[in-house]
Amino acid sequence: MIKLSVCIPVWNQEELVIRALDHIPRRDDVEILVRNDGSTDHTLSALFNYKAANPKLNFRIYSNGENKGMYYTLNRLLEDAKGEYFHCHNSDDYVDTDVYNKLIDRLTGMDVLTMDLRVNSGDVWKVVPKTNRVHCAQAIRFIRKKFVDDHGITYREDLKAASDWYYNEEMLKHNPIIVYSGLVCYQYNFPREGSLVDLRAKGIIGE
Repeated sequence: MIKLSVCIPVWNQEELVIRALDHIPRRDDVEILVRNDGSTDHTLSALFNYKAANPKLNFRIYSNGENKGMYYTLNRLLEDAKGEYFHCHNSDDYVDTDVYNKLIDRLTGMDVLTMDLRVNSGDVWKVVPKTNRVHCAQAIRFIRKKFVDDHGITYREDLKAASDWYYNEEMLKHNPIIVYSGLVCYQYNFPREGSLVDLRAKGIIGE
């Protein structure tokens, strides 16, 4: 039985996506799904080389062929996910392997399990009830797949950024059982030049 599907959309991150993969614990109940979103660098070949070097890893690679956008890519990944829970993992971030293991072991009964995150400055952003709507990204949540499937919750593909906020709001409308772990696990590569958040802040892309 697959307890967790780790879903990673990637575009032009041939080095950072490998770092992300290296930090995911090797477990029989975890699958890793990576979907290349029309990268123009060596991301796709780096992924296939990684798979060849780790033949026992439950690791699947998909490709859009052309750039379709992050939220289109996430929706396709979630369609293919087989785990009871899923985690939408950004390709330029990484997790604390030991803490991630502990959180996977806790995945039972709840609809959402949150994790706290650390940014590049070393500051920790706490995910608690009063910050749940502020820190809305699915990258800091394990989510029960049946919960979102039953309520027809998907990412808005018409947006270039901020679809996480809408996704989280849709979940909250259906009163999910949320457990706040209080554990710092997700290493958020922020601020990072060229990220979606950076481009949106600069007005280069809109919502």
